[in-house]
Amino acid sequence: MKLDSARDLKARMHDSVVRPLATSVVTKSALGVAAQPLSITGEVPPTVALGITRKTQGDYSLAVRVQKRGLENSPAIDTIRKQAKGEVDIRYIGRVAKYAAPAKRGRPLKIGQSIGHFRITAGTLGAFVRDLAGGGVMILSNNHVLANENKARHGDAILQPGPYDDGKDPADRVATLARFVRLKKTGPNLVDAAVAALDPGMEYDARTLTGLGGKLAGAGSSFLDDQTPVGKIGRTTATTRGKVVTFELDNLLVAYDVGALQFNDQIEIEGDGDSPFSQGGDSGSLIVDADRLAVALLFAGSDLGGTNGKGLTYANPLAAVLSALKVELLSS
Repeated sequence: MKLDSARDLKARMHDSVVRPLATSVVTKSALGVAAQPLSITGEVPPTVALGITRKTQGDYSLAVRVQKRGLENSPAIDTIRKQAKGEVDIRYIGRVAKYAAPAKRGRPLKIGQSIGHFRITAGTLGAFVRDLAGGGVMILSNNHVLANENKARHGDAILQPGPYDDGKDPADRVATLARFVRLKKTGPNLVDAAVAALDPGMEYDARTLTGLGGKLAGAGSSFLDDQTPVGKIGRTTATTRGKVVTFELDNLLVAYDVGALQFNDQIEIEGDGDSPFSQGGDSGSLIVDADRLAVALLFAGSDLGGTNGKGLTYANPLAAVLSALKVELLSS
């Protein structure tokens, strides 16, 4: 089907099938601090996420991502399959959680290093940005990496490496929390993002993409089609490559310390070969396309799914992140 038809079908199925699905109470996550490996306990509410995937050039289908066992062959899925007239890609992905391999202290600061708020474990330094209203250089990563899921305060210490990797305050302080997009317990979230202002005199390298064959070339398109090849540098899995398999994914529930949070308009990525695209501790990684243009910010992943069975990665479109934080990407 055409892209506009796929978008219309997604909207109709969300309103008529997905929204009415019963929602159960979520048990609080067992994670004591943010950015830990995937070890969430508690039940994920019955849910189905809907997105769009491409079969061939110009031919799209509805992507259905089942997060609860028992829904795969449910009447709800049957309804979606019939309404889509078979033009549907249904996959069970299981639990999706926010996304520690020791990481070293590194100066100058670079994309992909271990970093974190002084009260979390560790995540990844995504990129360097500048305030659109003027000001100094800031570090970009996730809210749950830099702002401890809304619990942090303006001016809190950001460490490199992160505390899990033996980062200590004040010896390893490199920045202070500047601002973050609050994570909402009710209603859809679009981004998991925060920025921290570099300490005076802190050296940084805004362009090197170790292992990806060159320098960061800037910000890429706000639209990512299915099958777009991508790569990232993360704290845990270092350099990995993969491809976009679904875009405009709505109603994705992600496990956080505060419970399961809903995300809309997300990107789904699977790793190449037999390796996962990301693992716990890679949260905050900058995702780039084949031209090394930045396109997304990694924030979560699943245990299951993908053609290699190694799980799927979820990311916020970078344009939405930059807009929400009122910053621009630094790539020179």
